[in-house]
Amino acid sequence: MCASVALVAGSVAFVAAPATAAPPSFEQCAAAFPAADLESGQTVTGLTTAGRSRGSDVTPEAFSGTYIDTLESDDGDTLVFDLSGSRITRSDGTIDAGVWSGISGSPVYAEDGRLVGAVAYTFGGNESSSIAGITPAADLYDLLDDEDVSAPAERITLTSSQKKQLVAAGASSAELGKGARRIAPVSAITLPTKFAAGYAKIAKRAGAPARDVAAGGASLGEEVPIVAGGNLAAADSYGSLSSYGLGTATAVCGDDVVGFGHPMDFRNASRTLHGAKTSFIQADGVGSFKMANLAAPQGALTHDGLAGIAGRLGQAVDSAIVTSTARSDGKPATTYRSTVPNPEALTEIAGTHAFRDAALAQDQLGGGESLVSWTVKGTAKEDGKPVTLERTQRYSVTDYLGEYVADGVANDIAALQENEFANLDVDDVTIDDTLTSPYKALKIGTIDRYYPSRKAWGRLKSSGTLTVKKGTPFKLRFNLVKADKYSKATPKSVVMEIRTSVFAYGTGRLRILGANELSGWEDDEEYGESFYWEDDEDFYYDDEEDPLSVPAKEPESAQEVATLLSKQSRNDDILVSQDFFSTRYDVVNSDRTTRADSVVSGAFQYRLKYVR
Repeated sequence: MCASVALVAGSVAFVAAPATAAPPSFEQCAAAFPAADLESGQTVTGLTTAGRSRGSDVTPEAFSGTYIDTLESDDGDTLVFDLSGSRITRSDGTIDAGVWSGISGSPVYAEDGRLVGAVAYTFGGNESSSIAGITPAADLYDLLDDEDVSAPAERITLTSSQKKQLVAAGASSAELGKGARRIAPVSAITLPTKFAAGYAKIAKRAGAPARDVAAGGASLGEEVPIVAGGNLAAADSYGSLSSYGLGTATAVCGDDVVGFGHPMDFRNASRTLHGAKTSFIQADGVGSFKMANLAAPQGALTHDGLAGIAGRLGQAVDSAIVTSTARSDGKPATTYRSTVPNPEALTEIAGTHAFRDAALAQDQLGGGESLVSWTVKGTAKEDGKPVTLERTQRYSVTDYLGEYVADGVANDIAALQENEFANLDVDDVTIDDTLTSPYKALKIGTIDRYYPSRKAWGRLKSSGTLTVKKGTPFKLRFNLVKADKYSKATPKSVVMEIRTSVFAYGTGRLRILGANELSGWEDDEEYGESFYWEDDEDFYYDDEEDPLSVPAKEPESAQEVATLLSKQSRNDDILVSQDFFSTRYDVVNSDRTTRADSVVSGAFQYRLKYVR
């Protein structure tokens, strides 16, 4: 018979499998035990979910502890205990996993059932230890009153007198190490380990700390109640791509829950609270940790404070839905879906979806070509007006194609969220990516001009002056060649007719650009190269001193920002821009675009001399 959990009159009863001794019952919202009443050698019982036996993946099991002493500080006291049992120590008393990441928040009770506090710190330097620091229960319950409370810092340095004090009380000098460090919650995102480097780049560009990649995911169809001693997760996203911090619930008081015993990020964020099923505890001499699968959301995070996190069960969280579809080389498409309650994580999660799903479709972190579309739909909070961005882009690179796709998707979401006109509530992000194996990239190799008088094409130099007649169009032929020796693209030529104005006079400028030149990652020289004419003083000016510069129209609403992003050039576009002085207007800019079937790079610039 599997272990089960039943909530009865505010308490939790544990029914264990026959081979496992049942731990004692404690009130879900037990009264706080005064820290000042603790006595040296006093024994306590804790609850945690270690997944050691069938059914124990959700059912808390007991561990024991012995009070050593209290570290007093103006920032808050830390109660020091020597713990044993569960996966902390083996039956012979030697260290097993020690105090692992994910145990933080585990409640510790006195013999009379009152709550002493929550496991929050570990000792032992770089080695696993059974010595733990406990955040007092009173500090945790203050979180429910929205009070500002002090708690120990991320690391507690022991003075020599404190170390002697703890050793005299029974602690091992070796286990005390250099002091106590906060037990980090398990901070994970469900990705294969091979994707770690690519994900870290995306997180960095999104301004988010990268979580540890971990196998697993979410059992969202399964309800796992949040109970004292059970798993507690606060999620930025859940579903196909789950990103979360995992610890333990300390107390459940009606619809209110507290846990962790220390901050998650020490700032409030819109996150869902989840129960979880423990997979296993990974013993590691330098930092043991828990692995688990998230269950269905149970509520919302309401506070992330120094003494722990607090949340409200049953409270819904407004969330964005990311739906990503990817297919490669004619294989069937696969669609993935994640829910993102934290808008601050949307750029990271959507970008990671685009990256991961492209790699899964290709079954490698390889190169090739991607024709991808994405749509972002949201609502301006101030006036309720809808905002929609729709964009298509083509990428073709020799390696790590998914990272480029991720960059495009994430950049647009970030730009839309950071618009200056409205606070945007994003509802949906949809990504649709078609990938093919060959890397196909072109560049503008040469340019020809058609001369009607000779009825023939003539090769132009890479720069110089073109004499053109006012009001008379002229034709250019862009000869596209393979961008490099690795490209499998087919060379071709594209003809464009360029019109001139009867009002043009003097000298103008013609710029021809393969739009793939614009596709760069600004902080990475490998991907961002200057345009050819930026090194030519005759051709290039800063906007403030360029006499042919035409100020761009500035957006005036969130939707205009979305429209501007939607109209950005594609990497397979060839852009032709003509700037000239006019007798009717000051400066005129005339843009033309033609599209190839591969990404195009290369840049040329010419002076235009207008004649009658």
